[in-house]
Amino acid sequence: MENFNITRFGQALKCHFLVSRKSWIRIFGIYTLVLFFANLFFTRVAGSGYSKMEQICSAEDLLSEYTFVVKETIGFGMVFFCFSMLFGASYLFSQMKDTRKRSAYLLWPVSNGEKYIISLLHSVILMAVITVVSIIAADALRVLIDVITGRVMVWGVPFYIDFFSSALDWQSVLMLITWMFYIHSLFIVGGTLFRRFQFLSTSAVILIVVILLTIVIKQTELYNIDYHFIEYEQGEIQHQLPDGSTYYSYRAIYTPRFYFALLGGWLIIAAHYWASFKLFCRVQVINNKWLNV
Repeated sequence: MENFNITRFGQALKCHFLVSRKSWIRIFGIYTLVLFFANLFFTRVAGSGYSKMEQICSAEDLLSEYTFVVKETIGFGMVFFCFSMLFGASYLFSQMKDTRKRSAYLLWPVSNGEKYIISLLHSVILMAVITVVSIIAADALRVLIDVITGRVMVWGVPFYIDFFSSALDWQSVLMLITWMFYIHSLFIVGGTLFRRFQFLSTSAVILIVVILLTIVIKQTELYNIDYHFIEYEQGEIQHQLPDGSTYYSYRAIYTPRFYFALLGGWLIIAAHYWASFKLFCRVQVINNKWLNV
């Protein structure tokens, strides 16, 4: 069998989605309910009560104050999105829970490369789409409840756009994306390596390694080393504060070491995905161990 055939891959991708659609619908329902109740908590339980705001605020101020309350839901939504992506990565091959399902999946007339890419696309792209749609649906349900109960209508979804349109230089955005994919690749490896409790097992291993690295770094004082990834240059524009004092703005300059570090990070990420694929190729039908090796 050839390693990759686009026609066979497309048919297998569609088949995999149709077979697992009930699981994805269930995940969508759970995510929507969790986000919806979280929205209700932040807008109706935490912070100042809406009735109190009505008493002390004018109509215009009430809209502004409630908008601030709705913005508090954005942080939870971002954290939940990151959690869902890591959860999806760790359950990359959730369809191989028992021997029967594992045997059927491994005997599927598709190459190992196509099986892996299909599972990867579902756990990354489809999980991201489901989470985003859940965020929108939960916000819509919260707005519906607000309208029914006589509150002002403030949508929370547009504030996610404001969150991503903050004034960050492209180097900082690239660094953030690199860290996100690095952590995601760790959970991809864990999802392929562990057969049981993939998310919890991977999280526990990562936590233990981070604690050990922190101890080593503190003992060796590696945190005092300046790697000169970023240098700061004084700007020409002088700013004046209300009290009369002045200060200069500084501009961040990224050194070549910064770009080499990013390149090294992406090489490590690629190595993690490759290791995950090689582990998948070694999965056995009958395996009662905790690891797929």
